[in-house]
Amino acid sequence: MKFHKNFYNLEIPYKDGMLLYNILNQNFVFLNREYTEFYNNEGKWYNSANESKLKEFMDAEFIVPDSIDERNAYLKNFYFSRWFSKKLLFTIVPTTACNFRCPYCFEQGIKYVTMTDGVIKKTKNLIEERIKIFKPQSVSVSYYGGEPLLELNKILEFGRFFKRLSMLYGFTYSADIVTNGYLLSENVVLELYNEAGVTSAQVTLDGPEDIHDSRRFLQGKGRTFRKIVTNIKNALLLDINFVIRVRVNVDRTNVNHLKELLMELSQLPQRKKKLEIYFSPVTGEKDKIEQEENSILFTEEEFGRVYVDKIIPLLKKYDFHYERYPDISYVFCGGITPYHLIIDSDGSIKKCFDLVGRDEESVGHVESYREDDVKVLRWELFEPLSEECKNCKFLPVCGGGCPYKKMQTGKNVCEPWRYVLKDLLIKIYELKEENGEKG
Repeated sequence: MKFHKNFYNLEIPYKDGMLLYNILNQNFVFLNREYTEFYNNEGKWYNSANESKLKEFMDAEFIVPDSIDERNAYLKNFYFSRWFSKKLLFTIVPTTACNFRCPYCFEQGIKYVTMTDGVIKKTKNLIEERIKIFKPQSVSVSYYGGEPLLELNKILEFGRFFKRLSMLYGFTYSADIVTNGYLLSENVVLELYNEAGVTSAQVTLDGPEDIHDSRRFLQGKGRTFRKIVTNIKNALLLDINFVIRVRVNVDRTNVNHLKELLMELSQLPQRKKKLEIYFSPVTGEKDKIEQEENSILFTEEEFGRVYVDKIIPLLKKYDFHYERYPDISYVFCGGITPYHLIIDSDGSIKKCFDLVGRDEESVGHVESYREDDVKVLRWELFEPLSEECKNCKFLPVCGGGCPYKKMQTGKNVCEPWRYVLKDLLIKIYELKEENGEKG
């Protein structure tokens, strides 16, 4: 039997050996000189004296039989996952109104609309109809906005509706919410959890108090940080399995203030059990940001460098989970599948979160949605993978990049990992070594 190195291996020369990482299965090891020489010398693989070494590499799938085609297997799973799923996803926007006025928000210029009773009724009809058609094993719901908690009662109504459907049709049901956190009081968390089945909330904090309050303020410029942190603390103290995911939007104006934020978050209760934190570059549309401010945005490659050089060490310093590798997926965007609908507050249906509130980007309406509409098919038949993508070993961590950006520009939009994953792996390995952990 013949063998080959797995296409998705990343090989990083390190000291007198090699760091070896497989992008697809996330196996990560340090090879000493002896194992590096074995790995790099195919002639040694077939020596009976080295059978045990070969087995170790094969068990970790760093070396695979020639009968295995890992690249086309990934592509098969990509297309299979896109077209055949037992999970339905719905994103519901009860309102596009917001109590904040964040300068970088994509919603600038979007009219404020709140779901009417008529739209809610038609939305429920469409959801139940799709559940009957697709017969899912699970249904996942996200509440989005605007600020969805401005319409808490509508969220609770939808939650009770989904719970009833889950009993009627026998699927498992889960829900989460994306909120600015200002209205996420202890009582609201309990209502979301008990009545709507919401078990996690994404909340944004863009730095320590002064920095955050200069970026994420109320309509009248009122401060928000202290109330949000208090709400997070109270939610973490509740005796329920409710997770808070803190998102930090990063650009050049706040990147040097992340230390103070992590220092404060490190004091929160139950943070290792129920608090997660992640960082994302500000990606406000260029036409929605003043021209002179465009320079505050990081490119994907620049953000990747910031993540490796600044963020990972800070996570480790303040005892947050830092050993985090790029998520692996087959389909990263639900918009190019038939299994995810974003239902806007006016009843229109979108295929991308960034298109909420934009009438010209609708692909249908809850009262007349059709799978064969040309606007729907534009998304669901779109080919997200160029030949370059198909031949790229980073494909499992980006799925071809953002389909909407590719539709608009015709270009690939690569994830930061493509530029800095090797450096990230070195950083993680060295931090683990400092902790006395085995690589």
